[in-house]
Amino acid sequence: LFVDFTGEKLHLVDKISGEITDVEVFVAILGCSQLTFVMAVLSQRKEDFILGCEKALHFYGGVPLAIVPDNLRSAVTKASKYEAQLNDSFAAFAEHYHTFGFPTRAYKPKDKALVEGAVKIIYTTIFSKMDQKIYHKLDAINSDILLHLKSHNETNLTGENYSRMQQFLELEKETLQPLNPYLFELMTVQLAT
Repeated sequence: LFVDFTGEKLHLVDKISGEITDVEVFVAILGCSQLTFVMAVLSQRKEDFILGCEKALHFYGGVPLAIVPDNLRSAVTKASKYEAQLNDSFAAFAEHYHTFGFPTRAYKPKDKALVEGAVKIIYTTIFSKMDQKIYHKLDAINSDILLHLKSHNETNLTGENYSRMQQFLELEKETLQPLNPYLFELMTVQLAT
């Protein structure tokens, strides 16, 4: 499972003050079927990153052998060309779901080319349809994303007679491990002196 955040953001507008708040968009894509999951979150902090990963696993109904994030701080404490070090929270999340966190190499975008391509497609299939609408709540953004995402995943791939969803059901669904029946509970650690 390749995961990343989009560069462009969606926006929430406060009903009273009219203040505009940017929200991050989390994207996940499976390697074989290219079945895509998209979700708006408030930030790129580890809490929101892990929430996005967990929602993606439940969207797919199973756990892949590895989750491949970028070298963002939400997942990695020390980036490296050879072997990045996962932060404790993301490592605990991966262990909870019996999978591996396998960050890409630093400055190697080809390591996650699939999710980079998915982000570009999401701009045209989802973002372009949501630009004209004003959103006041994150839940409203996510419900609209799911509507457009359903269409995106069920549309036939270019030049093919099958969709991402058909590929997922035929080839990839059986390879996923079962979900942990308990949701992951993120712990916060603070040092006091």
